[in-house]
Amino acid sequence: MKFSGIAMAAAALAAVAFGGEAAMQNLQKPVAGQKAVFSFGGEGCREFLLDGKAFQIRSGEMHPQRIPRSHWRQRIRAAKAMGLNTIAFYCFWNALEQPDGSWDFSGRNDIAAFIDLCAEEGMWVLFRPGPYVCGEWDLGGLPSYLLRSLPAPLRTTRNAAFMEAQERYLEKMAGIAIPRLCKNGGPILMIQLENEYGSYRSEHDELAYIEWLRDFWTRKGADRFYVSEGTMPAHLRFVPEGVAVGLDPAESERDLVHALKVAKNAPVFSSETYPGWLRHWREGNWLPTRETLDAVRWYMRTGFSFNLFVLHGGTSFGLTAGANCKPDGSQFQPDLTSYDYGSPIGEQGNLTCEYFEYRDIITAALPPEAAVPEPPAVPVSIDFPELLPVRVARLGELRMQAVPGCTESPVHVEALGQNQGMAVYSTTLSAGEAAMLRAEVHDYAQVYLDQQYIGTIDRSLGQTELQLPARKTAARLSLVVDTFGHVNFTAYTEKDFKGLGAVSLGEQPLHGWKTALLPLEKTPVEGRQGNGMVLGEGALFRATLTLDEPADTFIDMSRWSKGYVWVNGHLLGRYWKVGPQQRLYCPAEFLRAGKNRIAILDTLQSEPAPIRGCRERNTEVEKRTESLNNNW
Repeated sequence: MKFSGIAMAAAALAAVAFGGEAAMQNLQKPVAGQKAVFSFGGEGCREFLLDGKAFQIRSGEMHPQRIPRSHWRQRIRAAKAMGLNTIAFYCFWNALEQPDGSWDFSGRNDIAAFIDLCAEEGMWVLFRPGPYVCGEWDLGGLPSYLLRSLPAPLRTTRNAAFMEAQERYLEKMAGIAIPRLCKNGGPILMIQLENEYGSYRSEHDELAYIEWLRDFWTRKGADRFYVSEGTMPAHLRFVPEGVAVGLDPAESERDLVHALKVAKNAPVFSSETYPGWLRHWREGNWLPTRETLDAVRWYMRTGFSFNLFVLHGGTSFGLTAGANCKPDGSQFQPDLTSYDYGSPIGEQGNLTCEYFEYRDIITAALPPEAAVPEPPAVPVSIDFPELLPVRVARLGELRMQAVPGCTESPVHVEALGQNQGMAVYSTTLSAGEAAMLRAEVHDYAQVYLDQQYIGTIDRSLGQTELQLPARKTAARLSLVVDTFGHVNFTAYTEKDFKGLGAVSLGEQPLHGWKTALLPLEKTPVEGRQGNGMVLGEGALFRATLTLDEPADTFIDMSRWSKGYVWVNGHLLGRYWKVGPQQRLYCPAEFLRAGKNRIAILDTLQSEPAPIRGCRERNTEVEKRTESLNNNW
């Protein structure tokens, strides 16, 4: 049999990359307070060792900040019942540090409690604190205050303000992680140094940044690290010696060729193997990636270590969903609220057909003494009959925060202390002929001339202009801007402000802007005080849902247009009639027995439509979207 040069190289290099059958027979679990030594060993230090024995990491990714806390244990047990021994997860900095500089480690943000729960359930942990994580999360987990001044160099030692903020965050992470390292009696095997840095491709990327992160964690007492990168040489430019290389993904020997060349005295593994793929608005519904089953068969034949990204996606509650675009900012694609991902464990904790196929492949390769448990019960979900919300205020009747004075040019909302939400920008136009309005809108604007609705400018459709009619007298131009999440991948994260950029009419730049802000983390309230907003499309609605007992549900918004839903003050996220998502997941912990208050802000619709509760998310597939498997 003849082999190509690359195939022969792959076969030769891969021979030292696996733990083999012995790695799958190491069934050691974390025991509270019992120290364990996780190290790199074997030929060329290509194997993971646990207490000196070969060890296969069989990991599933899930993000506690995307999962109702009351369901954490069920999700972890489902991973364990699939034959996995490790949980990997990102930490999202911008959900932890609050706008006032305080820190919130309560509820879904209680990272320490999640790690402790993994240990309690006999699962090891791969800790992925960032500070940048991507994860289809707003700004890749970085706080939006870093964008107050643009451009904002991120992920570089050359920006002192960024480095200071980053170190402040990492000090918090170290306080959680270091006592929970396996060498200190906890479940954490390794800490990831940043995320896909070689794929970022900024003008200021540098090995010194990754080395700074390694040195920070080393000073704190950690000693086993990895990076996650793509498989191509361009991705693998920043790998310090002695740091394991996680590939996104590695699904065969061929994927290992370049990584085994750059990994010095350290193993290589698949840090993100994709059983599904992310989805944007206007795309097809979630579908599993069936080909990944073959990758898992390969892992279980060889003892190669892996992490399924994501085993369970969960939900990007609130304003946490991110967006994608090209490096120049074009082709803007905002992410759905749902992060189902086509994962083996669905958004509500349901176990898919693929879950049981993965389980069969993994458990068949494990020794009988692995004693893999039966899968846990899926949390109860309910439906509820149709409700017709009542309109309580038009969009122009909501209380907004008027920004004092006028500005020469529009100011993006981050510079005004707001993350995402809505903003109204207004200026006065003199009388004149019809002309083309050109505006840098981030991300969706309704345009008004006095009280007349003119149309929309939608960044996700590549729109930048709109024809304005002639004006016999001076008129008030208002742009009501609604935002999506910040771009979470490519160096354009450093430029993706929210709100309004440069605006011109014909060839003439427009000046003299007044601004009013509407942050949406909390339910908007009625009141005209200083909102400066036109009366036009859109309104705030309320409904009351009475329950005997709380349980998970999905609120069906298919008869609505575009907006946001709050339940008892909890922002579920965004809905949009363009799909594919039509239902918003509402976990039982957001509800209560008795009366529950639902608020809906629809930015396009002024009359109510019915809503209802459903037991599961909508799953129809009207069109198919390719799972890119990180091959952008």
